[in-house]
Amino acid sequence: MFFEFFTWWYGKGWLEAWLRIRQWITKVQLEFSIPVLLHTLFSPWKQIISFPGRSLGDKFRAALDNLVSRCVGFMVRLMVLITAVLLTVVAGLLGLVIAIAWPFVPAAFIFCLYGALR
Repeated sequence: MFFEFFTWWYGKGWLEAWLRIRQWITKVQLEFSIPVLLHTLFSPWKQIISFPGRSLGDKFRAALDNLVSRCVGFMVRLMVLITAVLLTVVAGLLGLVIAIAWPFVPAAFIFCLYGALR
């Protein structure tokens, strides 16, 4: 059983640790819907738009309202995109640290056990 554990740990287990990095990054990207955010970056916020009236003042007011709605939509989506990129980087780095530390965990366990019993 001891040999099987090490065979799994340094074989299939380590490969799964590397594959988990991609899963974490993909999950973050799907949770934030990055392609949708990029596609709708300049769309009005919550599709709030004003329709112009007949007078020049109404048309100007509608254009200004629509511009403000697009600016708000852009800023909110940009903040969400920045957050998504940061969390993607964090997920990648955390996964990389785990995958690199993976082979040292059994040795660290034995070292800590030896230190505790000493």
